[in-house]
Amino acid sequence: MVKTIRSKSKLGKLIINRLAAVLKEEGITNKELAAELGYEETTISKWATNTIQPSPSTFMRIALTVNRDLKDFFVSTKEIDETDKKKYLKILAEMAEKSKRTGKSKG
Repeated sequence: MVKTIRSKSKLGKLIINRLAAVLKEEGITNKELAAELGYEETTISKWATNTIQPSPSTFMRIALTVNRDLKDFFVSTKEIDETDKKKYLKILAEMAEKSKRTGKSKG
């Protein structure tokens, strides 16, 4: 299941994952990861830009594939300041509510 995290808030797009940073640190391209996992390169790009999010099980596959700790792929919630935390919570609540209304996981 892929979840969209787009937002029109002042924060812009929520940054949930650090996939692009980890791939850069490891010297792995989107194309290489796509080939290894069996996804389109455009899908990996959307994950890396936080346009959409892969499922937790896909993150686990990525972590195992690139030999990194799963936590390396996520933004630490402890590093989000209080002002931004409130904005994130509001946006995430709106996404959850929209998902309930539509019955879809579009966020």
